[in-house]
Amino acid sequence: MAKETLTISEKIDRAKDGRTQSWIILKMREYGIKINDSQFSRKKRGYEDFTKDELNALCNILDTKL
Repeated sequence: MAKETLTISEKIDRAKDGRTQSWIILKMREYGIKINDSQFSRKKRGYEDFTKDELNALCNILDTKL
């Protein structure tokens, strides 16, 4: 059986556990990440890449490995 590969978007959606995108962005700003809603959406959809710092912040905020 093949191992299922999830996109970053799917991983974020599974890990956010009812939290809103606005809440996630607010927490990212607390980590010193300058990002707004439209930037986050573009990155989440794969139109742009998350930086290493952004991914580290997301991993800490969502308590998951992306």
